[in-house]
Amino acid sequence: MKQPLFTRAFVLAAFATFTLSLAGFLFVHLPGFLQQLGAGEAEIGRIMAAQALGAVIAWPLVGRLMDARGRRVVILGGCVLFIVTITLYLFIDSLGPFVYVVRPLDGVAQTMWYTALFTHAADLVPAQRRTHGLAIFGTAGLITIGLGAQLGDVILGYANYRELFFGALGFTVIGLIMCLPLRDVLIAHGDASLPSRGIFAAATQWNLLPMWCASVAFFVSVHGLFAFLKTFVSTVNIGSVGSFCIAYATIDVALRVFLGWIPDRLGTRRMLGIAMSFYALGFTVLSAAQTHVHVLVAGLLCGTGHSYTYPVLFSLVVERAEPRERGAAMAFYTMIDWLGLLIAGPLFGYMIELAGYGVAFVSFALLLASGLGLFYGIDRPKRSPRR
Repeated sequence: MKQPLFTRAFVLAAFATFTLSLAGFLFVHLPGFLQQLGAGEAEIGRIMAAQALGAVIAWPLVGRLMDARGRRVVILGGCVLFIVTITLYLFIDSLGPFVYVVRPLDGVAQTMWYTALFTHAADLVPAQRRTHGLAIFGTAGLITIGLGAQLGDVILGYANYRELFFGALGFTVIGLIMCLPLRDVLIAHGDASLPSRGIFAAATQWNLLPMWCASVAFFVSVHGLFAFLKTFVSTVNIGSVGSFCIAYATIDVALRVFLGWIPDRLGTRRMLGIAMSFYALGFTVLSAAQTHVHVLVAGLLCGTGHSYTYPVLFSLVVERAEPRERGAAMAFYTMIDWLGLLIAGPLFGYMIELAGYGVAFVSFALLLASGLGLFYGIDRPKRSPRR
């Protein structure tokens, strides 16, 4: 009998992820607030990057806590810290050290609730429907990308940044309330006498290394794309960020909702190559784009790639990690996501200044191809011995 996917706990966790992510994506408008305080582009970049730095520093503790104390305590702790952090934004009235304290705390809080909620979702979904379930769960956070930006525009159209922060605070409180009924799922830990080997052992586990290679290539490419999309369309004067993002998000969500079962049917290992190839093809189209149609097509291709790459990598990590170290493995996967943000900006910003957008986008495609090559080169399936 097929196990249900949409259980009460799954739906609660998904809605909590939605409200918390919506609060987080309201802060896409934070650079405007910093600019009002007198920050230049370079300082805005440093302040925004401080969030990722906090997340990267926090991941070992988050992974250890999840494996030792369970997911729920980390989820609730992350929500409470997120509420405290957003409250602290209300007291920022000038540039100074206080801003550089709040931003890393933001990264720590979001790493806690995000990683723990997704790990909790992985515990909830049936193993035979894991990739499909995680793809559906991921849409809860995905649709807030555009929604958060649009809602922020509406708030700022009638009020100011203080009201924006209050709005984020309200969504976070709702997210915490939704998380309160969640309970940890008992999962098989194999030999209970074996202790967890530690977070770094989980991160260096041999059969997880292929996923880390593919994840680095994927996350650096994704963050690089969205970091420079605005300046690209402004420089070449074709397409728009809005049309690209609408195409990207629409196809992404549609494929996850209606065709999210394909990786489980086709095989996650095979599907990863197809998905990342679509993303690389999107960059190739973008590198030669001359009309708004080209930009739209690139958005559809990249969105198609994203729709499967993220949940497939996620599912492979969950599948291969030791059950008693699943939290550590998932925390490391999330850390790679944040690390991609730190790497992409400086690396590809320099490349764009040196050689232009076309070369940079082709480099993104080559990076994805290299990550995929390393994945299949390292991850060789065991062959049955000949009889």
